[in-house]
Amino acid sequence: MPHSSGTVNTADADRQAIERFLAGDASAFEELYHRYQPYVYNVVNGIVQNAEDARDVTQDVFLHVYDSLSRFRGGSTFSTWLYRVAVNAAITYVRKERRHPQIPLDALREFRADIDAEPEQQATRAETQQAVQEMLAQLPDQQRAVLVLRYFQELSLEEIAEVMNCSVAAVKVRLHRARNSFRRLFEKRHPQEDGEI
Repeated sequence: MPHSSGTVNTADADRQAIERFLAGDASAFEELYHRYQPYVYNVVNGIVQNAEDARDVTQDVFLHVYDSLSRFRGGSTFSTWLYRVAVNAAITYVRKERRHPQIPLDALREFRADIDAEPEQQATRAETQQAVQEMLAQLPDQQRAVLVLRYFQELSLEEIAEVMNCSVAAVKVRLHRARNSFRRLFEKRHPQEDGEI
């Protein structure tokens, strides 16, 4: 989740922006949008697995947030609430489409870009990222979502529990199952390779 480097932390900045927006300052919502759009897109793209569809779903998420911000009660941080909306929207989209997600060749590059890497390292990384993306696409949506939140967004178990509206124990179970499913896919793809996943 984003963190600001100033003296006002992100949660306070979010709260102030929400108050200003609800008081009629439209530019306050733009602040929230610019702060969170890349993070929401990464979460959605990790679940939807198609860059164009992810952009559409991300826009839908922010339209929903714009329309329902007055009902945000602050029981959790704004970022947690926003991630919950994003995860639910992405899962709903995938279920509605009832199709295997398309695999964009550059999908994971946005998650873990390393501009200082040598060309050979970049090529190897791109191949690995595509393989990971293909394996993620084969997982059930809830398993895909928990892996994206944990490993791409680097949320804590407690944060994932808030986003997915479940207990930390349930997150641990989902994460364990997701890792096992991913490991089985990895071993099927690379039967001769050993390694911890």
